[in-house]
Amino acid sequence: MAEAMQYVSLTCIPVLAFLVLVTDQPRAITVAFHSHAADGMLNEVTLWLMAIACMELLLMGTLTLCTQTNSALTTTVVGVLKGTLAVALGFVLLGGVGPTTATNIVGITFNCLGGVWYAFAKYREGKSNSGKGPNSA
Repeated sequence: MAEAMQYVSLTCIPVLAFLVLVTDQPRAITVAFHSHAADGMLNEVTLWLMAIACMELLLMGTLTLCTQTNSALTTTVVGVLKGTLAVALGFVLLGGVGPTTATNIVGITFNCLGGVWYAFAKYREGKSNSGKGPNSA
């Protein structure tokens, strides 16, 4: 698993570096940094960046641990359930997203049901494949 992550990193870093340089992100970051420093908000921005980095580290660490400990299928099912829970909590806790209409509720319900249906289908597929031996036709 660690080797696969290294290969993905080695493949993505040159593309990302190229896009960063082409879109002139270093200059934009420098301008934003000096702007926040002049406003006295540098400590707040730094705190938020550190919090986001820690959350991303925690997320990637738990995802890697889950995949190493369990199968990829289990990781997929857990991810779908997490996504369903995140949508439901976001809908309830972030009430200012927009007007709550029947169309919104039906769309979110179909989204969640589709994710659960996909996970269940993958679970059944994995279970039926695991019952077959190497000599079966």
